[in-house]
Amino acid sequence: MDYEIAEKDIVPQLALTYRQPVTMETIADRIGGAFRALVEHAAKTGAQWAGPPFILYPEDCSDEFVITVCMPVVPGARGGEQVALEEVPGGTVASTVHVGPYNGIGKAYVALQKWMTDNGRRPAGMVREIYLNDPDAVPVEELLTEIDWPVA
Repeated sequence: MDYEIAEKDIVPQLALTYRQPVTMETIADRIGGAFRALVEHAAKTGAQWAGPPFILYPEDCSDEFVITVCMPVVPGARGGEQVALEEVPGGTVASTVHVGPYNGIGKAYVALQKWMTDNGRRPAGMVREIYLNDPDAVPVEELLTEIDWPVA
């Protein structure tokens, strides 16, 4: 798949967040559990969604690492015991969209890294994977995942 990559500025975003330690072996189950916890918290507290969910990944994802699962919300939401309310920073990112199964998303990261090298940019923070459609509502080959990688 060829990836169209663009540099763009993203704005800070208010979100309910759930931090989760993971390994490559546990990541899928723990992401599902984190999203369920956020949805349950929002239902209990009346939080209203303000955009598609996303996950923040550290630049180094070897061995065990911590992800932050995020659900954008409108002002007035509140955190709780395991769920925080945070403003996720914006900034300049290299951005692309991966179409298809999540297990093929590594190709998009390779394309983004090549783009950075070719354009004299370097990674500068946590990568944001934004899930633009629902895996329960579309076939796996139609999944859309935007990847925004902060650059300097």
